[in-house]
Amino acid sequence: MPTKAELEKQIQALELRAESLEGDIRRTKRALGQAHLDMNVTVNEGHNHLTPHVSEHARNAIVRAKTELDSVVIDPCSRIDTYIKSTQGIGWSWVEPYTKNGQFAWCGAFAAFCYTNVNMQTKKKIFPSCYRMYSNWAKTSRKVSIETIEAGDIVVVYTSKRSVQGDHITLCVDASTAKDGYVTTIEGNAHGTLGNGQKGEGVITRQRELHEVAHVYRLLGLDFDE
Repeated sequence: MPTKAELEKQIQALELRAESLEGDIRRTKRALGQAHLDMNVTVNEGHNHLTPHVSEHARNAIVRAKTELDSVVIDPCSRIDTYIKSTQGIGWSWVEPYTKNGQFAWCGAFAAFCYTNVNMQTKKKIFPSCYRMYSNWAKTSRKVSIETIEAGDIVVVYTSKRSVQGDHITLCVDASTAKDGYVTTIEGNAHGTLGNGQKGEGVITRQRELHEVAHVYRLLGLDFDE
């Protein structure tokens, strides 16, 4: 009969294996999600070939968001400076290094990092805040109705503040459940599920109910550096 110490070692080994399997399951689910995105096609009327349902820019943004989620970015950490200070993000190079939680509201900087090939002026001047997005985009064709939300859309949600411009910037990565009243987002500077499956604050994923959504923006081709 195994001793208590041997049983404890077996339990520890099983727990480690379970954690490894959970990680494998999360990665497989994300791979399946990407495969679903790749296969989600519509017939381009008048042509004999299939075209992706979402734009290439949106697909790339989703891939970048999922890559950051998988890397487990916990607030605060030096990775956040890449979103804020580098030209991959909003390019605010003059901002002090991010070392303290709450030092900078970086949700828009994370969205800019995901949409890294948006032209730099747009990333630098519009992405940093909900107010800037609302002021510059709310009266343009970039603003779309909540009912037409798609993967790749920039989704501004309300918090308890419920400001007219919305309070927090997210990226929709799965809108297939919109008919059920919610979408899946990946967000920076938020509380939710980290890439390791634990609850925390940083780059996270959440299911956002549509009644939380303030505005939905869909970027135009002219917003990108080609």
